[in-house]
Amino acid sequence: MRDSGTRVFSLAGMTASLTPALALAYLRELSLDVRAAVVLDAHGAVLAGDGALAARAQALAAATAPGDAAVDGDLLLARAPGGLAIALIAGDFALLPLLEHDLRTAAAALSGAPVEPPGA
Repeated sequence: MRDSGTRVFSLAGMTASLTPALALAYLRELSLDVRAAVVLDAHGAVLAGDGALAARAQALAAATAPGDAAVDGDLLLARAPGGLAIALIAGDFALLPLLEHDLRTAAAALSGAPVEPPGA
């Protein structure tokens, strides 16, 4: 592609490429054994997903440090460094370590935090 030398300027700036609803859709595509999921902001407000899961997710998020993940029975939760959290209910056949990794990655991407490659 040839550079035309034309500058591009937008007052609106860039829009987020990953929305809370899209993050949940992404997780559901990666694992067919996601029963319910919710995205919470840093204060525990529901941004997307199943509101019925919010109370359990908020309790687990309160006990989980930003940047960490936690498991409570069938509930998995990952908190991004900024405090945003994604929680989901995993079915019986979910591959939990893989699903936990996907949760961490989605939470970090959604919050705008850099995503580190595995083993880094």
